[in-house]
Amino acid sequence: MFVATLVMTILLLIEVVPSAVVNLTRAQAGLTRLDKLTRLGVLQGRNMWVVTVLGVLHSLGIIGVLVGLRVPLAGVVGAAVETGAFGWILLRQLRAGDRGRELFAYGLFTSMALVVLVLNALR
Repeated sequence: MFVATLVMTILLLIEVVPSAVVNLTRAQAGLTRLDKLTRLGVLQGRNMWVVTVLGVLHSLGIIGVLVGLRVPLAGVVGAAVETGAFGWILLRQLRAGDRGRELFAYGLFTSMALVVLVLNALR
């Protein structure tokens, strides 16, 4: 069980760490991607608070899933934070009418976070 949790945590972190960095630093590439996915207008300077909140949530999620390797409850909380963040973006995409390949990435990220959550809960 621990090996599966470790592998899934690493896979999740491969996506989450860059997301946290680009949101906290407000890197142009991250803003462009987030704006395309959520249609919040961050490239026009609107709703910039969302970028900061997502960066902080991803950072807290990272800490949670890493600590979760030792303390499973922290992993559950960290993975729940990531599930919420990725799920929110996925819902924004669905509301905007995205279909097919555009939904695949955030569907996958949300699923990975859920798997990490379940694996930690089972431990």
